[in-house]
Amino acid sequence: MERLPVRQIVMPTPYAVGPVNAYLIEADPVTLIDAGIDTPQARNAMWLELHAAGYFPESIEQVIVTHGHPDHYGLIAEIQEVSGATVYFPAREIERVRDKQMLFQVGKLLVGAGMPLDLLFKMDQERRRDPHGNALRDSEVVPIEEGKIFHLQSELGDFTLESLHMPGHTGGHMVFFEPRTRSLFAGDQLLPDTSPNPLLEPSLDDPSERRRSLKEYLVSLEKMAALDATVAFPGHGDVIEDPGALITSTIEHHSKRKVRIAGMLSDQPRSPYELAQQMYPNAGGYDVFLSVSEVIAHLDLIVDDSDAVVTERDGVTYYQAT
Repeated sequence: MERLPVRQIVMPTPYAVGPVNAYLIEADPVTLIDAGIDTPQARNAMWLELHAAGYFPESIEQVIVTHGHPDHYGLIAEIQEVSGATVYFPAREIERVRDKQMLFQVGKLLVGAGMPLDLLFKMDQERRRDPHGNALRDSEVVPIEEGKIFHLQSELGDFTLESLHMPGHTGGHMVFFEPRTRSLFAGDQLLPDTSPNPLLEPSLDDPSERRRSLKEYLVSLEKMAALDATVAFPGHGDVIEDPGALITSTIEHHSKRKVRIAGMLSDQPRSPYELAQQMYPNAGGYDVFLSVSEVIAHLDLIVDDSDAVVTERDGVTYYQAT
C-alpha cells in the first residue's frame, strides 16, 4: 500500500496530555497538518524538524488545522508571518474559539453540574494565567466545511485530502482522509494511548443547550471505521498502524465506562460533580473540568438506556438510578 510523503513532528506542551504532533506533507503545496503550541520549546522543535527535512518555516505554503485547541494551532500566527501560508480552520471551531460568551456558557454548565462556585473561580484564574489560547484572535484563517478537498502533488503521485466533520472531542472537530493511501489525519478524535475527552460544551447550534459530546463521538467513530483507513496520524502519540482495531477498543472502553458510572448511581440523587469526585478523587485544576465532562458524557448514554432519571434542584442537575 502506498503511503503519503509525510513526516511526524513532535513538540512538547506544558499540558498533562504531553507532546503534541504536527505533520509535514512533502508535496506541492508544502502542507502542515496542525501547528503545535505557541511556546519557545514547541517552536524550536518545529523549526529543527523542518530543517532536518530540508525545509524552513518559510517553506510552509498551507496549514490545515483539525480543531481549535491551542496545542494544535498555536504557531499559526508565526508561520503566517514568516511564510505567508494560508491557514485553513474548521468553520465551527472558529465560532467556538472566538465566541467571547463560550467560556461563560461553559461556566454555567459546570454550575449546573454541581461544581462549587469557589472552585469554578479558581479554575478561571488558572485559565487566565495560561498565555497560549489567543493565537487565533488576530490570525487570518480560511474557514472550511465538510467536503473541502485539498489537492497535493508530489514525486510519488497526486493525492487529495478530504475534510470530514467528526464532532466528539470538540463540536467542530475535523479529520482529513486521503483515499488513495487510505491515510487518516485524526487530530484528537483517535489517540493510541488514551480515549479523547468528550468535552462539556454548549451546543454550536443552540448555545442555551448542552452538546451531547459522547453521543456525537460514538457516531463519529462509526463513520471513521467506515473509511477503512490503513494508517492514522493522531494529534498525540505514535502513528496508528491499525485504526480499525483502535476504533473498536475505544468504543468498548466507553461501554465499560458507562457501566462503571451507572453502578455508582443509587436511589439518591447525585450531581455529576459529586460522581466525578468519587470517580476521580485526586483530580485538581483543569482536570476537574475533564472529569466532570467525562461523567456527564456517559450519563447521557445511561439516561438513553433508561437506567437513570434526571431531576433538577436549585439550578443543579441530579441523576439517580431507575
